[in-house]
Amino acid sequence: MITFQQLMAETGDLLYRVRIYDRNLIHGDEILEMDRTYEMLNNMRWMGNSDLLRNIAAEKLLRMRRRLLTMMEDLLFSA
Repeated sequence: MITFQQLMAETGDLLYRVRIYDRNLIHGDEILEMDRTYEMLNNMRWMGNSDLLRNIAAEKLLRMRRRLLTMMEDLLFSA
């Protein structure tokens, strides 16, 4: 079972790596939006007190993670 903090860390790592591999800024706008969302979720410390908000944030992070993996596959395949 993955914890919320692990999910945050893994998503942040993927976001960082996709940013590096996207040298031609193919996904620049989408990466920027994900970066803003990630930072917002990372700064919401009060979310830890609410199971509902933490679950919503976890779902958002999982969707981001799936999209980042797809973007990474596209970037590596085209390299």
